[in-house]
Amino acid sequence: MTATEMSAAVGHRTVTAEEISAFASLTGDYSRIHLDHEFSRASGMGGLVAHGLLGASWVLGALTLHAPERLGVGEADAYVAGYSVRLAGLVLAGDTLSFRWCDDAELSTASPSTSRATAFEVLNQRDEVVTRGSLTVTPGSSEGDAGKLPDPPTRWSAPASPAGESPDVYYAEDIFERGPRGETLGRSVTESDVVGFTGRVGELNPLYLNREFAVSSRFGVRIAPPMMTFCLGFAEFLREFLKVPMPSSGFAGHLGDRWNFYRPVEIGDTIRTLHKPVSCRRSRSRPEMSLVGFGLQMVNQHDVVVQDGEVTMMIPGRTEGS
Repeated sequence: MTATEMSAAVGHRTVTAEEISAFASLTGDYSRIHLDHEFSRASGMGGLVAHGLLGASWVLGALTLHAPERLGVGEADAYVAGYSVRLAGLVLAGDTLSFRWCDDAELSTASPSTSRATAFEVLNQRDEVVTRGSLTVTPGSSEGDAGKLPDPPTRWSAPASPAGESPDVYYAEDIFERGPRGETLGRSVTESDVVGFTGRVGELNPLYLNREFAVSSRFGVRIAPPMMTFCLGFAEFLREFLKVPMPSSGFAGHLGDRWNFYRPVEIGDTIRTLHKPVSCRRSRSRPEMSLVGFGLQMVNQHDVVVQDGEVTMMIPGRTEGS
């Protein structure tokens, strides 16, 4: 994928400290790096760091406004089926982001013929790519299978942390072997959640906001944006993860996410998040760091997996003598 294949950059939007604080309130991700000027400066960030998922969520808002056909906006059977994002650079308060996209030929080949695949890049004011990724949309079929959804995976039993003495400081290997895993307390999705999130990121899709449209959709009711569901699940996982004492003032880099949609989340549903470490490997570019993958399952009050995904974090690895 080259820049010449991409659309022109659109959706220019400046990230403000208020925007970062509002996103923290909407999702529950109150990580100190996003909200504490002194901590972020002491960590060498140069200013407040925007949530990686804020830029990723703005992508859907920009598509809704500038290329609604990519998301099937206004199509009764269309929904966002999957999303993958790699965070390539920091976004600080004061940065201005723009967005460009193209067909994702590779993903389209691997996906069913009824899916639409879009690759995207988010740029800052210096034309540096800070986020890149892809998404798939299932628009439904003229063959009568518009109500058919993918089978959800089997729900995990709540994974428990291994017994035994815990280390005073957790390096990547410790987190993979003994780090946080389990099930969060969860939260019920409200009307204000949906309206607040869609308005903030710009994903003004009638499937989420227009009751009359939604009753004629494949779901028969307004649903929560799948990106919002993932953001809520990620924030619940992250609050547990950040309780673990780590080197370097406890800061760990968030490198990327992916998620898959299986069932709609309706207003009033209660969502819990199951989480556990699933992979650990040394970084090739920074050998002193390791990449730890965490699996997530978001389940509703009926214990059905509505979405699953994986989060990649960069964490200091053990070195000789540590």
